[in-house]
Amino acid sequence: MGKKNCIVAQSGGPTVAINASLAGVVKGVKDSQVFDTIYGSVNGILGILNNNVINLSEIVANEETLNRLKHTPSMYLGSCRYKLPTVEESPETYAQIFEMFESLNNDEINAIIISSSVKNLLDTELNDINVKIKSIYNFKISIEKNDIVKVVNVTNTPFNVYIAGGDGYGSIDYTFNTDVNMVATINPTTRKILLTSIPRDYYVNLVGQGPNAYDKLTHAGYYGIEESVKTVENLLDTDINYYVKINFSTIQGIVDAIGGVDVYSDYDFYEQAYGLYHFTIGNNHLDGKQALAFARERKSFATGDVQRVKNQQKVVEAIVNKVTSSTALISSYDRILDSVSENLDTNMPSKDISRLVKMQLNDMRGWTIESQNALGTGQMGPTYTFPTLNLYTMLPDKDSVNSLKLKINEYLGK
Repeated sequence: MGKKNCIVAQSGGPTVAINASLAGVVKGVKDSQVFDTIYGSVNGILGILNNNVINLSEIVANEETLNRLKHTPSMYLGSCRYKLPTVEESPETYAQIFEMFESLNNDEINAIIISSSVKNLLDTELNDINVKIKSIYNFKISIEKNDIVKVVNVTNTPFNVYIAGGDGYGSIDYTFNTDVNMVATINPTTRKILLTSIPRDYYVNLVGQGPNAYDKLTHAGYYGIEESVKTVENLLDTDINYYVKINFSTIQGIVDAIGGVDVYSDYDFYEQAYGLYHFTIGNNHLDGKQALAFARERKSFATGDVQRVKNQQKVVEAIVNKVTSSTALISSYDRILDSVSENLDTNMPSKDISRLVKMQLNDMRGWTIESQNALGTGQMGPTYTFPTLNLYTMLPDKDSVNSLKLKINEYLGK
């Protein structure tokens, strides 16, 4: 059972908005008091936008609460897929996100429920909608996690780890869009690691949403880590044994915990995320914040996200090389992981992590790390999550994807 952060937010005027983290089918909500508090705060019309909520009884705590909502004339709920009738009239329903926000701006509804990931989109891709909200209440809801681990003997069997990187700081315990999508294929026998990176805008099938659900890979994260894993498995035609969820805080914390890393830069550039750091061609010794700035930068490069992906791989490679070459560091792996425990989530059992550490300590052999990247062609158009918006996506190059598959299979010994 996991937790999702939820925020009750208010717009600039009298309208109230609820930013609830409801991406994925929400079940297991036990405390009706939470919802009573929210609805009491709203005291008006409530709109809900959540592609995966099929029945509101999955959200509200119990039948009594549901019935109370149905018989509250002043409470109208708008939902993108489900319409809850009231005594006086049916509520507004919203097929698209921008329609709901338009109603919110026009005071046609008094509240909405969206995922926290959509709130993030308001500040990035959807900033032209021009909706401003502020938080007035915070709470958490419980969700069920599916166990998708595919356990192998990590000391003698090659395996895949999906690294999902979010674009934020703080707790990892919420649904986010994945700006970093990397598969580490690890062969413990040959001591080789293959890093396969996929651009965030790659136009792929979101397997769990149906055969026609094509979207940016980054949007798979809105539907949960399971959706991201299934989508990557489908794209690369391989099994993902384990996943690791990280964010900005994770990278910064790990790099600082191991005393910094030496990273090779292909270019001389000034990063623009913080406007603080200058990187030169060749090796650069970086602390946590510098490493994060190096991995985040794309605007300084003609190839944009393509070079950013390569730099992300360089940071991962630098971390692996430093930890695996130092007996002191690898012996302190538990301390390093504890330092970022709030910012890292994985389904790899702790006993498997311990086995890998003991294996490395036995002979301290070096690891060879190779990288590859998915290629494609940029295009503009609709996506599954936002079918009426004209968004940038990258159409996969079939030859590139086939090449990735062959290389992964080579490392897996297939």
